[in-house]
Amino acid sequence: MTIPLILNTQAIPRSRLGTIANLPPSVAVVYPVDGVGWELEGGKPRTATQRFFGKHRPCYAVDMSDHRRTANLSKTRLTCSDLAHSFEARVDVGFRVHDPVQVVSRNVTDALVVVYGYLTDQLRAHAAQFAIDESLAAQTQINQAFAREMVLPEGITIYLCTVQLEPDAAAREFIAGITRAKRDSAMGVYAHKKAVGVARHEEVIKDIAYEAQAERDAKSRAAMSGLRLDFRSLVLEHLVKHPLDTEKAMGLLLQLEESKQRRTEDQEQRHIDMVRFLIDKGVVRDVDMPGIRQGVLGASGGTGALSLPGAATGAAGQQELPSPAPSAVRTDTPPRPADSVPWGGSTPHRPGEPAGARAAVLVPVYVVLDASPATAACTTELSNSLRSLNTVLANSPEVGPAVRLSVLSFSDGADVLLPITEVSWQTSVPDVRAGAGCRYEPVFQRLSELVPLETERLKQQAPRVLRPVVFFLGAGAPEDGAQWPAVHDALMRHQFHPQLVACGIGGVDRHTVERLASRPELAVVAAPGLDLASSVLQFSLLVQNTVLHLGRSALGGSSELLLHCPQGLVPATTAQ
Repeated sequence: MTIPLILNTQAIPRSRLGTIANLPPSVAVVYPVDGVGWELEGGKPRTATQRFFGKHRPCYAVDMSDHRRTANLSKTRLTCSDLAHSFEARVDVGFRVHDPVQVVSRNVTDALVVVYGYLTDQLRAHAAQFAIDESLAAQTQINQAFAREMVLPEGITIYLCTVQLEPDAAAREFIAGITRAKRDSAMGVYAHKKAVGVARHEEVIKDIAYEAQAERDAKSRAAMSGLRLDFRSLVLEHLVKHPLDTEKAMGLLLQLEESKQRRTEDQEQRHIDMVRFLIDKGVVRDVDMPGIRQGVLGASGGTGALSLPGAATGAAGQQELPSPAPSAVRTDTPPRPADSVPWGGSTPHRPGEPAGARAAVLVPVYVVLDASPATAACTTELSNSLRSLNTVLANSPEVGPAVRLSVLSFSDGADVLLPITEVSWQTSVPDVRAGAGCRYEPVFQRLSELVPLETERLKQQAPRVLRPVVFFLGAGAPEDGAQWPAVHDALMRHQFHPQLVACGIGGVDRHTVERLASRPELAVVAAPGLDLASSVLQFSLLVQNTVLHLGRSALGGSSELLLHCPQGLVPATTAQ
């Protein structure tokens, strides 16, 4: 590509300049003067003759407009200081003609040859001062040097020049090789340290396992020393260690009892046959029968029934459970704690319902999780917290049946992830997904709808229902700060208003957390410096510990709500 600055290769009359194709708006007209040189139109005043014949004078048109070009100097070697590697340059240059007479007198047919020739010389001088891995420093120095206008003797001014400099392909490969070698060396050091640590760790684990196995063997030998080595005891011992073999073990015990029964029946039949023989022969008289029965037949008395330890024997050889001992009926009712809320009254036992099938007390628990963009990086931890709570309740048969759990999440709206239910191993634990926005009003509106309705339904299922407990986890600042407090206050004024435990992490300030909680002591925030994922874990521990304590207290006749706060959470009233 070329940029001609002289628009006509031969001098033409001044009147024909308009016939030049693509004539730019900014043009200088240069006249040749015999024996003098060159004259620029608009210069010194001309004589009347010159003015009269001016339109017929031969002239040259010179392009005076600004030009801007970008080029990659890939074929021009800009050797660095080691004289072995080179830089590649991308040049953005702007230039214009400042002296059209010089352009014509020097016959500058292509401006790019002049401009790039000058810049190449300058770039070589600067590049030779830097190493190949110092391209940024070289680029900075070059751009500082080119920040001023550069006036060339050919009548051209370079008014703009910026350069991007980087090593060429061979140099980049050389630098990458050095970087890889350094990285591999560093990784080798850390890999060695890791291998040493792993080896030591494995040996320590082996020692611990060996010591534990030796301790177990000693305990087994001590336990076996007092074990009766009869068939029944061995089967029961096997059943203790392998409870899944219950069916097989019971079959073996049944075979043992049937064998004993057959031997007893055979022995009794032989005794009966012997007595009959003695009676037939006249050896035994009727008056001798009681003594014969006691001495010959034995204590079984010939009933042919099978006696099992701990059970009475009924008709047709069926096992009967022993009658329960009469229990004392309490006529006095212990006073109810002042802070308990035992709704539900005395719901009568329904006919046909098995005794003990209905829980004596129920504890409604609502877990409300922030699913706004503030928790997008820890949705896995939020989902795991729900799984941990499910596992804890499913593993606590004394508390789990008394707890009814519901899970809600909120972002721009509110969603019920888990309707209120009794937690078991079959409970499907939901996953938390982050949404857009962070508004508190929708979730409190949803709680205002759910809590009264579900409390009424639970009152039909148990004689006593405690006041619901809401565990609220907030991480993002609410976008509806002017709207949610009214809905929150309406919920807390309801007859069945819950006890609200508020936990603030991330971007929630402690004043918002205190405003959320139903009592100041139920407001907690993450400890300073605790990251978001660790804060979620601490909230999970708070919910688990508090729900277990609340469930055990409720089963014991109390309904006091006490927070069991882990170390990662602190009261909001004392937070800075």
